[in-house]
Amino acid sequence: MAGTERLKVNLVQGENRVQTVVRGQIEVPEAKPDVGKALSKTADARVRNVSIVPGKVIVEGTLSIQMTYVAFKPDQSVHSFDDDVNFTTFVDVEGAEPGDDYFVQFTVEDVSLTTSKKDPRKFDVAAVLSTFAKITQVDELEILTETPEGNEALETADITVEHLIGDKETKQIIVSDVFEVPEEKPEVEKILKVKAEAVITDKRLVSNKVIVDGEVRLQILYVAFEPQQSVHDLHHTIKFSAFIEVPDAQPGMNVHVIADVETADVEPVVDPALRADVIVKLTVFVSETRTLQDVPTLLEDEEGYTRRTLKVDREIGTGETQVVLRETTAVPEAKPDIMKVLEAMVDHSEVTDTNILNGKVVVRGYVDVEIVYVSTEPDQAVHALHQRLNFRTFVIVEDARPGMDVSVTIDPEFISADQAGIDVHTEVVLGVSATVTEMIQQDVYVPEEEEEEVEPTETPCPPTDYTVRAGDTLGKIAAANRVTVQMILDINPQITNPDVIEVGQVIQIPCPAMG
Repeated sequence: MAGTERLKVNLVQGENRVQTVVRGQIEVPEAKPDVGKALSKTADARVRNVSIVPGKVIVEGTLSIQMTYVAFKPDQSVHSFDDDVNFTTFVDVEGAEPGDDYFVQFTVEDVSLTTSKKDPRKFDVAAVLSTFAKITQVDELEILTETPEGNEALETADITVEHLIGDKETKQIIVSDVFEVPEEKPEVEKILKVKAEAVITDKRLVSNKVIVDGEVRLQILYVAFEPQQSVHDLHHTIKFSAFIEVPDAQPGMNVHVIADVETADVEPVVDPALRADVIVKLTVFVSETRTLQDVPTLLEDEEGYTRRTLKVDREIGTGETQVVLRETTAVPEAKPDIMKVLEAMVDHSEVTDTNILNGKVVVRGYVDVEIVYVSTEPDQAVHALHQRLNFRTFVIVEDARPGMDVSVTIDPEFISADQAGIDVHTEVVLGVSATVTEMIQQDVYVPEEEEEEVEPTETPCPPTDYTVRAGDTLGKIAAANRVTVQMILDINPQITNPDVIEVGQVIQIPCPAMG
């Protein structure tokens, strides 16, 4: 018997990318002034739910839009608001079946806002999204690794795959915190909207266990507890740690963790504190990279073997780098001058372009920063302004090549903002990581399953009736029918004495096959 190796792999069933046009309407919140002039808009899309039917992936998503604008009022102050548009789209993926694993990603390619003809506080939204869906399924294969004796391999190849350790493991955790509203923010009367994102900051393997560190990043939109009941937003980060049992996992193996926010609830408790309860679903895959050398991919004689196409994603490598952004900008004309900066935070970050070169990944993107400050006005009112800092960097991934796939993550590690004369100087440190993968398709052989020869078994026949004749005894009757006296007694409980049977009595004779 030629050598084989049993592998547990995540097979790609199919993938596809389609363009989706999302239309809807957003509205300026009641507490915000009318829009005089739009200054900027940003949009991102996230997945809410995925359903798989044969040959199709149905995706429910949310398009979040933020608009910064000059207010239609005498002081022409600058404001911003955000609103959501829910939508549903689908992607045809050949081979998709209910229960398969999936990966879905949105990319916002274009978005336009048009003032509604019926209401100047409403805006019609038209966005173009690229929707990518990939369907995978875990399968175990006994792959032929040697050429069978007396056969010839016309083609061979070295194949590197990720062998899955155990099963996909999932775990739900509750991330909670009680925190105070920042001093520069008014107290909360009513929560309007909560956005939550779970980010994995570290993961490590110990024997039979994956330890995960992460944080939940909250953005809370609320009505302030003040006479004008203005709308404000605040950000808060909650750190968490968890572990997931993965039998047979060992240090040095590869681990991939996906964190999804399932629900996020924030409510006021004791003024001015808020309580957040977030349910996060962690999904963990542990794998071991295995390289099979000189695997037969085309045999001269295929008898006894089945050729299958091995279609899997292979991780090429991961790289990280830091980007330091520094920018000094003037306060917008519509805003009062700065007396003191109270807080600076990254409101949004986005990768706008990636390009894989030999050994590196070039990344372009931006971060939007919100700066809260005390103004120089007599009432020293608190204001906020927004900055967009663009960046371009590269991440070293030695084996990366053009045409491969890449996933980039941006993690704001540090931010500060200071007054610089009448301007504001901002510094942001970003952690940028890139993971490069490649989908390989390679024919391999698996032994045909031998059908087990099942020995035929006699089907027991039903008992037959027999009428006792003169001179019969149970011994004679048993011998004539190739059964035993005890077998007759077993199915004739009315015979209480085996030596006494009556002429004309009907008894049952068991089938000989039962003996």
